[in-house]
Amino acid sequence: MTAVKFCGIRSASDVEAAVHVGCDLVGINFVPKSPRFVDTEVASKIVTSYGSKMLFVGVFKDPSETEVRDTLDSLALDFLQFSGDEPADFCDSFGWPYIKGMHVTDKFDFERECALFPNAFAYLLDSVSELGGGSGTTFDWNQFPRSAQAKVVLAGGLNPNNVADAIHKTRPWGVDVASGIENDDHSKNRELMVRFMQGVRNVEA
Repeated sequence: MTAVKFCGIRSASDVEAAVHVGCDLVGINFVPKSPRFVDTEVASKIVTSYGSKMLFVGVFKDPSETEVRDTLDSLALDFLQFSGDEPADFCDSFGWPYIKGMHVTDKFDFERECALFPNAFAYLLDSVSELGGGSGTTFDWNQFPRSAQAKVVLAGGLNPNNVADAIHKTRPWGVDVASGIENDDHSKNRELMVRFMQGVRNVEA
């Protein structure tokens, strides 16, 4: 079963919809410049309402140690995700399972990058973005490490129309989607959520 992460969730109703369609993880964005950013007060209400039904990922890009620790003190997160240039010792320092986001360029070397973060729970491969993700653009899927033993998540430009093909070509541990299930104002679209999950499950049928 391919794990599915809906990223950039901003309301309890979005989580309710994610639970309903069978999503595995949701990402809450704590990157201040992102249009999907939510503060800890809103995030706390979301997590408190659905913490027993969903796995929550706190998404950061080059945060300070204080920002991460304050968030962990306020929320019962299941995972952290670091999508910037954070070094391994910083990611490891919180003692929390984390996903390391990596941006795929022409010279991307997964084995080399993976070796820099040996303690990561999983590795998320995304297209290049100033905000650490959510750009809506894909990268060359031929660069995806199909034979990797590690948990590798495919992100970047996935949507209901291409996710089945993406999974077929890359065989990832999981897939991550943000803009591909959104309306123009970055609110989540229920119909697109359903269709995205159908695309994932059709590959596994």
